This record gives sequence, C-alpha cells and structure tokens, in this order.
Amino acid sequence: MSDKIQETQSRLKEVGYFASMDLAKIVLLFEAAGKRDKKSIPTLLLQGKSGAGKTFLAETFSKMIGADEKFVQCFPRMGTENFQYDVNIEGIMKQDAERSIKAGILLQALQQSQKSPVVLVIDELDKARPEVDSFLLDFLENGRLTTGTDTYEKGKFPIYTFITSNDKREIDEALINRCKKVEVPRPSKNLFLEILGLPEDHYLGYIYDKCPNFSIRQARQYLEDLEVLETEIDEEALAQYIDLDELEVMSLADLQRVAEIKSNDLEFELPDLERCYITINSENCQGWLKIFQEGNKAGFRANISNDKQKFYVYIDTIEQLRTANKYMDLSEDCNSYMGWFEYSLPDEEMQSNDIIWAGNKDKKDGTRFGIKIVENQMFRMAMNKGNMFIYLNSNSKSTLQSLLTGEVEQEYSTDEEYDDDDRDAY
Repeated sequence: MSDKIQETQSRLKEVGYFASMDLAKIVLLFEAAGKRDKKSIPTLLLQGKSGAGKTFLAETFSKMIGADEKFVQCFPRMGTENFQYDVNIEGIMKQDAERSIKAGILLQALQQSQKSPVVLVIDELDKARPEVDSFLLDFLENGRLTTGTDTYEKGKFPIYTFITSNDKREIDEALINRCKKVEVPRPSKNLFLEILGLPEDHYLGYIYDKCPNFSIRQARQYLEDLEVLETEIDEEALAQYIDLDELEVMSLADLQRVAEIKSNDLEFELPDLERCYITINSENCQGWLKIFQEGNKAGFRANISNDKQKFYVYIDTIEQLRTANKYMDLSEDCNSYMGWFEYSLPDEEMQSNDIIWAGNKDKKDGTRFGIKIVENQMFRMAMNKGNMFIYLNSNSKSTLQSLLTGEVEQEYSTDEEYDDDDRDAY
C-alpha cells in the first residue's frame, strides 16, 4: 500500500500539488472508488481555511487522471435551478428563446461521463442555499438528475466530485455522511516555499506566516508581477494581495535582510566601526559646559580641531548618549549623532530571538554583524573582540529614543526618502 501512496504523491507533485502521505492516501482511495462499476459518485468534501489549496487539489487531480473538468462557483443564495440550467449568453444576445437556456453543470457532467471521466468541482457550497444540499444528495447517491419529466443518468465513466466549503454555514448532515470529509490544512511555510520554488530565506515565507489569508495562488500571481516589473521586491504590487500593515516591518528590503541573516547567506563588506562625535558650537555649548562643569562623570572625550575653530565631544557608549540626552535635546540638528556605540547586553538578551546574528565572521578581526529587533524597529548590531556595538543615527529612525521606547519618531512621505535614510550603514 505504501508504494501506491508514494506513487500517488509523486503523480500529484508532477502536476504541481505537494500532498502529504495522508492526503495522498485519500486521493488514492478516491481514484480507486471511481473505477468501481457503481452508479454512485465518489465525493470528497474539502474543508479548511481560504487559501489552503482546496480548489487547487481538485484542479491538479483532474490533470493527474487526464479528466475533463466541470467547475461551478457557488454564490450567495444560489438555488437548485442554477445546477439544473444555465443561461446561454449567445442565445440571449441573438434573442433566440430556444437557445437562451443550456444544460446546467450537473447535466453537463452526466453527459460527459458517457464519453470520458469527469472531475466535477462545486466550489464554496456553503454559499448556496441549504436546500441545494438535499438536491445534490440524489445526484451523488444514484448518479442521476431529474429535471421536470426528464431523468438523466451517469455514463460508464466516473464522475469524481469535489465539494469545497469555507464554513460559511453548516452543510446538511445527510450530505456530509454521503461524502468523505477531508480537512485540507494550510501548507507549512517550508512547503509553501518549495511549491513556489523559492529558497528557504525568501521574504515571502515570513509574509505567509504573518498573513493567514495569503494563498499560494496569490503568491504565484505576485511572483508573475515581479517578472513583468523585472524586480525582486515591489511593495505596491504586493499590496494588491495583502494588507502590508500586517507585516509589522519597515520595508520588504529589511524583511529580506532578516531572512538572509537567519539563513547565514548574507555576506558583508566589513567597514570600520565609525565612532560618534558631536560638534560643540554656540548653539549647543550650554548643555556641554554644564556636563564638564559637573566633573564629566560620564567620561566624555573632547578634542579641538586642527584649525581650532571646532570643538568635538566623542560619544563612545549608549550610557554616554543617555547622559548627554539629559542635558540637551539630541533631536536638534546641532546635537546630531551618527555611528557605532558600545552597547552592553545581559546574557539572556544575547540569547533571545530579538537579536539575529549573521553566521559569517570576518577572518581578520572576527567582526560579526546582526540585527536587533525592538517592536517594529530594526537596529544594526556588531560584535568585535568580545565588545558589542549598535549603530544609531539621529537623522533616521535608528535613534536613541526609538531604541529605548520602540517608537518610531520619523516618518517618510516617499519611498525615496526611506531609501536615502542611511541604507548603506553596513
């Protein structure tokens, strides 16, 4: 039996569906049921969340067995008459009364079964009226359809029926008992990426986890959009399929950077860890004078420029930055800072999921880079010879205040402003 299940699993995969062994077993038994010489119609009732791939399973099964597919999309308040008859648009346009009505989906399936196997897909039955359930019961049990005085019966070929439901209403118990009920789980992130042929560190994996309604079909459409746009990331294109606010990240580029760091695939060109200093002039001298008059307890280092026109105060640590912030408003342009600061962390925070380290190290000095996540903010981290550093920039979102509070202080009105905001700090 296991060999047959694996064979079914392989056949489904060949046509694009990645099924678990349990699901492949159900499909194997389903296919075998249709080959028995019976009037009844084998039926799978597929249940699960939107985007789980219920309809896709039916479509790929049809391809796997080479059957003709008949598909009907149910709509709110859809009645039994919609399954018996359908409107012929061509006949209506030509005002031909005799050709204005054509065979409905069930009659089409019965007629096709006279010539070849059929896969009938009744999508989202829970949207149709409850009486439809009883109407379908006779069709599935006896392979027949009665319309007025006429009765139509199934041919010698099977009709494989898939019914999908998103639990908008309760399906009639008698119909449920007639079907084999299958819960189709949403694929795991790894399987989602495998289906799409994407690497494990692709940012769409994070999006799939964060957005439960983001389906494989939508992901495929988004990837097709990227091919047309000739780019790997496009937030406006993605916004057609999901609410970007659900992602809780600053940009998709940052999201991809996190994914690459997690998989150790990101390579860095290691720069010098440029330390920060603040220029003292008439606009900000009062706060600094007070610091030095009180004995410079924070240990600031000062330096006079060669032309003796400027006076610099170097800030090496986060503690010094906090001290400076008590004496003056560091958000003022005259007190701007930008660079790497020593940053001590307790061991438990070092091991937490809030810090993601890249796996590679520079062979020369052992510098290691990573990202620290605070709320929805990301800060660049570095470790060198046992010392920890963090990169802050008062002119960007990576400020001391946002590090301490997790709140973003600066908003961007355009993508260009965001892209220009110190994106090359590594």
